[in-house]
Amino acid sequence: MSIYQATFSTGDVCRVAGVTNPALQTWIRRGLIVGEAGGVDMPGKPGVRRSFGFYTVMEIAVAAALTDLGLSAAQAFKAAQRFAHTGDESRMAAFPFPDGRTFLCVAGDRSAELMWKPGEDLVVMARHHLGRPLGFTVLDVSALFDNVTAGLGYHPQKLLDDEYRKDGARAASWGAPQ
Repeated sequence: MSIYQATFSTGDVCRVAGVTNPALQTWIRRGLIVGEAGGVDMPGKPGVRRSFGFYTVMEIAVAAALTDLGLSAAQAFKAAQRFAHTGDESRMAAFPFPDGRTFLCVAGDRSAELMWKPGEDLVVMARHHLGRPLGFTVLDVSALFDNVTAGLGYHPQKLLDDEYRKDGARAASWGAPQ
C-alpha cells in the first residue's frame, strides 16, 4: 500500500514521533495539529480510534523534534505544518529535498527548509532565509524522515526515488492532498 493511502494509529504516531499519548492528546485538544483533508480521522469519540495520514504523521514528528529542541508547541507546529503540508517545484510536502541534506531552520515565527551540501555554510544560508536573526534552531529533517518512514515500515530511499523522478518530472502525488 502506498504511504499516501495508508493510515496510522495513535500508537504508531507516538512510537515514530517519540511522543507520549498524553502529549499527543493535548496537542489535539489544543488544536495545534492541522492534519490533512481526507488523511486524518480525529473524531475524539469514545470507542473510536483516531487514524493519521502520512503528512500528519510528519507534521507531528517534526513538531515533536522541534519541541525537544526547546521551541514552544505553537512555534514548533507552525514550522512543522509548513514542512509537512506545503511543497514546491524543488521539494515535495513532508519530504526532504532529493539532493543533499534537508534542514529545517526556525527563528521565532519564521522557518525555512534548506538544502545543504558539503562545503556550503548552513549558518549563512539560514540567517539569510530567516531575515538575519541572532540565533535559530536547526533540525535535520532528512534524518527524521528516514527514521519516521522506516518506523512505519517503508524504505526511505525507495520513497525518495519513487517520488523524485530522475528526469525531474513531478510525481502524481506531489504535494499534500487537497
